[in-house]
Amino acid sequence: MASKLLTRPIQRHPLFLAGVKIPMVSTHKFFGIILVQELQWKDHVNYALQKDAGWVTQYQWLEKLSKGISPEYMWCFYIAVAVPKMLYAVDLFLVPESHKGKGTKGFINRLGKIQRQACLHITGTLRSAPTDIIDACADLLPFHLLVEKLIYWAATRLMMLPQAHPCRDK
Repeated sequence: MASKLLTRPIQRHPLFLAGVKIPMVSTHKFFGIILVQELQWKDHVNYALQKDAGWVTQYQWLEKLSKGISPEYMWCFYIAVAVPKMLYAVDLFLVPESHKGKGTKGFINRLGKIQRQACLHITGTLRSAPTDIIDACADLLPFHLLVEKLIYWAATRLMMLPQAHPCRDK
C-alpha cells in the first residue's frame, strides 16, 4: 500500500498571477521534450513514435518503383530528417543496456521498429527479412548502437565545454 502512495502524483492548485488563473498540468512540452511531473519518459517516447510513424508513412509515398526517388536519397532523407526528429535529446530519455542494468530496452526496441520500417522502404526488401540484414544492406547501424553513439556524442560535447560554463562539471 505504501508504494501506491509514493507513485501517486501530487495534487497541485492553480496559480493566480495578476488576476490571471494559470492551471496546473501534469505534462508540459519544453524545448520539444515532453516533461512529466514524475519525470517518466513514456509520454515523450510515445510522442517520438507518433512523429516518426508519420515520417515512415511519407516514405511510402516517395518510394514508388517507377516514379519514386532512388534508395540513396531515401537513405539521406532518413539520416537527415527522421533520425534527428526521433532521437532529439536522446541522452535524456534513453539509457543503453549495460552490464549494470537493462536500461530502457523496451523504449529502444519500440523506436527501433521505426528504423526497421524505414530500412524496408530504403532497400525494398520483403517484410520477412531479418532486421540485422536489412540494416546492413541499408548501411545503417543497428538501432541500439545508433542510440549509444548519439549518447556518447552528447557526453563528449558536455565534456568539451569550457571550465567556466555552468553545465560543466566542476
